[in-house]
Amino acid sequence: MFRGEVVDATARRVTLALHPAAPPVRIVVLPEGDLEIQADTAQVGPGYHAEVLERVGAMLAELEFVWDSDEGDSRAQFTAWLTAELAAGTKQLGMPAHRSFRIEAAVLTPLGPRDAAWRDAVIADPTRGADAFAWWEREPGHRERSRALLAMWHEVPWREPLDDAERELMERVDADLRAARRANRDLALPWADWAELLANLAVDDEAHFEDVRARAAGTMATIGYRRHLMDIELAGGWSIELGGGFVGHWEDDDARWWATDGDRVVEFTSLSAPDETDSERLLAVAPEHHPVIERLAYRHQRGRAEAYDDDGVHVVHGLMANAPNVAILTCKGSAADEDWALGVWRSLRCG
Repeated sequence: MFRGEVVDATARRVTLALHPAAPPVRIVVLPEGDLEIQADTAQVGPGYHAEVLERVGAMLAELEFVWDSDEGDSRAQFTAWLTAELAAGTKQLGMPAHRSFRIEAAVLTPLGPRDAAWRDAVIADPTRGADAFAWWEREPGHRERSRALLAMWHEVPWREPLDDAERELMERVDADLRAARRANRDLALPWADWAELLANLAVDDEAHFEDVRARAAGTMATIGYRRHLMDIELAGGWSIELGGGFVGHWEDDDARWWATDGDRVVEFTSLSAPDETDSERLLAVAPEHHPVIERLAYRHQRGRAEAYDDDGVHVVHGLMANAPNVAILTCKGSAADEDWALGVWRSLRCG
């Protein structure tokens, strides 16, 4: 009944992937013979919640099972939950755990940052919180639009794809938006962001691209947490701020980290001198090999950045010491990227 949506299955448990932005749905046989359905629908919305109940309900009928209670109005439950979270001071709702973004906002929702005025308005009138959910209506096209919107907000890097996985993600967003439009010609769609995505994909369908771009005329692309700076935790207690378009990987048994956005590269390693307590002295252990373009003294941290050109690549090599820890950060790009590289180096923090 669920075809390719089955993640795994045993005699007592079935795991289903019913929405790419939601955790898997689990159906478990309890010792007494009851079935327990576990689904986290908060990030997507009441439309998805109703979809889970409907699709699982069809299976229950085949097995001669029935729900043991009536959940009532799921929309009212969603807005009540949202209002309670906002009133309790929750700052992030439905945000992925694997990325942390540096954004000045009262609340981060699955569909973007919101200011204090929005938060206060929702607390006063819970029905005004519907715009925090990607799938509110059960009408045609809303399923596909929710898939696209959540991918655009959380996963799309807003640049040309670097590998097959990124290209497949962006092509899936395009396909979902096309399907949503076919299903409901009056459905509000993110035309400007869609046009930008198609430009980054360099699609062959010129007529499709021109149609979307024409509908986007006069509007600006605003969707995407990955348009903002990310806070990235590194080894040795260090962290940096890096543009959301970067993707990073650990190598050499997690001894070296590197990241790229397709045009620029960042490399990081760290070490520790357990007996050293003076950051200035620790920094001086490493001799200067190239012209120093900046020095930094911030609280207990001391840093030095050098620059040079290597076979057409402009390299900024930065050291940062916060005794007993040392970070080594290398940024590679063009000469025009030097200010960017220094900004990344300055963002290094330990502890």
